[in-house]
Amino acid sequence: MLNNPIEREFEKYRGGPTEDLKVRVHVSLAPNGRMILNRKTYKLIGQPPAVYLYYSRVTDTIAVEPVLSPQLAEALPVLQQKTTSVRVNAAPFCRHFNIRLPATSRFIRTEVRNGRLMLKLSETVNVTTAMKGRKRVKKN
Repeated sequence: MLNNPIEREFEKYRGGPTEDLKVRVHVSLAPNGRMILNRKTYKLIGQPPAVYLYYSRVTDTIAVEPVLSPQLAEALPVLQQKTTSVRVNAAPFCRHFNIRLPATSRFIRTEVRNGRLMLKLSETVNVTTAMKGRKRVKKN
């Protein structure tokens, strides 16, 4: 450990290492409001068919509460993906609370408290990948 502190213009990466898909709890939120939960996270909240979303302006935290039916008022359905994840279309929620992300972000720490998934917007890392390849130039 070094004794001298790093200069102020540096930002510390807080995302940690990439964990194996089988053990990590992964939740991401895209700028278009698409919330993705991996299977492990989905199992932690009881694999509900729908969720309620809450937002705390004070702590800048989203709470995801499992509910028994997508037919309930204000419930957002959980949609199965073809991959190893599920999706919640949270765009109306994000618009209502003016939650705007510049890129798809992964929540660093997720906590299940009283059966609800707690997600801090202040504790995210960018996971948007760069475009692969080059743009094609049209020849005349």
